[in-house]
Amino acid sequence: MTPDKNTAEMESTALLERAMPSAKESRDHEIVLIIDDEESVVNALTEFFSLRGYEVESAVTARQALGLIHEKSFGIVICDLRLPGMSGVELLDHAVEANPETVFIIMTGYASVQSAVEAMKKGAYDYVVKPFSMYELEKTVRLGLEKQKLARENLELSHLMRKLIEIDQIKSNIISTVSHEFRTPLMSLKGYLSMLSDLLDKSDHLGKNEKKWLRGMKDNLGRLEMLILNLLLMTEANAGDLLISEDSVDISEVIKESVARVDPMTKAKDIDIEVLGENKGYVRGDTEKLSVAVTNLIENAVKFNLDSGKIEIGISETYDPNGLRISILDTGIGIPDDKLGSIFNSFTQVDMTHTRRFAGVGLGLSVAKAIVEAHGGSIDVTSKPGRGSTFYVWLPRGNGGDYGTDRKRIR
Repeated sequence: MTPDKNTAEMESTALLERAMPSAKESRDHEIVLIIDDEESVVNALTEFFSLRGYEVESAVTARQALGLIHEKSFGIVICDLRLPGMSGVELLDHAVEANPETVFIIMTGYASVQSAVEAMKKGAYDYVVKPFSMYELEKTVRLGLEKQKLARENLELSHLMRKLIEIDQIKSNIISTVSHEFRTPLMSLKGYLSMLSDLLDKSDHLGKNEKKWLRGMKDNLGRLEMLILNLLLMTEANAGDLLISEDSVDISEVIKESVARVDPMTKAKDIDIEVLGENKGYVRGDTEKLSVAVTNLIENAVKFNLDSGKIEIGISETYDPNGLRISILDTGIGIPDDKLGSIFNSFTQVDMTHTRRFAGVGLGLSVAKAIVEAHGGSIDVTSKPGRGSTFYVWLPRGNGGDYGTDRKRIR
């Protein structure tokens, strides 16, 4: 039961509210249920919250409150802790069962604060101690509604995140399937083109233009093969199914082959590539996949370089006694500071507009990063817009011995 002093304070506060119509505020539609066995308390609270723009229902018995809880969905329930026949904690269980989002606030006396704390452990949002200020109670209600709103938004975001994950998985499945299906006809095309090239090379009637066309077909077929390979590696990495062979890999040879692979691109832009040091550097890893990673990085340096630009590739075993460092420096357009954090994301370029200057789907760097990290290494970049970029790859160091061939799945 509520003391007469408390009842008088509530009634006087409600009277003050009626004398201050300007205090009424517009708000989202919320239904408040007030439960107390003393009608004067119920009337005072009903008057106060009605003036504040809430829709209010009330009950003076536990049975009446139970009927309302199962009949309507209440955003806020303000309930006395002690009610004849049923406690506020028992009503809390029914209210939360009917609507888990309900903001349940307990009204209690000093002697029953511990019981109110126990009620909070069972799902009540907060409690107020009688006698309390109407404004104190309204502040508690507002904070509870704000928490309720955030919980709803978090739930919506969780649903959205699950949908996005499902969509991303569908996209990966499509990319993987299409890439595998492309690979078979691509191998067939390469075979026929190789036979045609051998046949035409023996012919005396092959002119300058025909040789140029044949070379163009080979170059573009090579680009298509690298695109499909990158797509397959990306889907494997995203699924945690990237298989890594463990052999003794001579990085100098990998770089040499990668430079030869991008030769058509470098000639088209008159770019000079210099490999510094020429020292042999061995790592334990997958030759084919490391070749893809290095090729992607050199191709990136060519693509975003200026005509008649320069690329310097260095190999160093002295940078770290436990590893080997590859550096790839270009004199290209550089990367803005605000883009450095995203360049290793899949399907990302610095300029992703439809009118961008540079072709490509933005897979090379993300695949290179996945391969390097699968080997226990790391990749980093420094850049100055207008002056170029330098990519650094660190890989655990191996030696020139015969390791044999093992395979491990990277997850």
